Amino acid sequence: MKKDINDILDPFHKEDLANPVHPSVYIDDENYKFLILRLPSINDRNDIVMVSRGFVFFEEDIYQYDKKLQKLVKLGNNWHAFYLYLDEIIDDALGLSSRMNDEVIDMEERLYRQKIPNDLLSSWFSHRSYLIRMNRVMRRTIDIYEKFYTKNKQSFEAFIHNFDDLSEHLLRSQRYIEHSIEKLNSIYSFYSAINNDKMNRSVYLLTIISAVFLPLNLAVGFFGMNTGSLPFTSDGGTLKVVMLLSSISIVLVLFLLYRKQK
Repeated sequence: MKKDINDILDPFHKEDLANPVHPSVYIDDENYKFLILRLPSINDRNDIVMVSRGFVFFEEDIYQYDKKLQKLVKLGNNWHAFYLYLDEIIDDALGLSSRMNDEVIDMEERLYRQKIPNDLLSSWFSHRSYLIRMNRVMRRTIDIYEKFYTKNKQSFEAFIHNFDDLSEHLLRSQRYIEHSIEKLNSIYSFYSAINNDKMNRSVYLLTIISAVFLPLNLAVGFFGMNTGSLPFTSDGGTLKVVMLLSSISIVLVLFLLYRKQK
């Protein structure tokens, strides 16, 4: 009589299969083989989520854990059906990584064209947080898949090229993600440089304005003192003050322009 996988499956492994956020893992048990692959995906609300999918390899059969039914469901045609299932979910992850990379490239091009949107920083933070999480998940998933591949390649030798293709898609997805993260770092550096340049220009303008009005403030304070016998208080003193302040202002402006060109 053939054994039922549900009877011999370890209770802890059953909990792992039901766990929606379980990380990727491969266990070669004495009675069966146990695999969980976690990959990025898009949910019904168009949000990026990490989805864990579990599989059990028992004797000649391959089972997939259905979270809605909360039980193991046998895949048809064994390794070929397993490959087709993995091909679909891995291609979805590859498409998501490629789309994220395209969005980051578009963000970079708009920034280089000086067309900076108001929500640039919020978009930058959102993309970077998703990509870092995706990169962390994909690294572990690739390691677990390679371990599974090495342990079982003799079993699916007839479909070895298909499973090689899955490995290449996983690696390409990670390259897209890492490339996007590098571009986001460059975007932030360039954006910071633009803001710093604007700040420097504002400070320079304020310095010139201060240089122009500082002598006037000194003059107002000087002549506002309630004290007699002050210089320039006789007839013609106002003209002398104006000429003196104008000369000082011109000298200061010329000095600042000279420093800037130097």
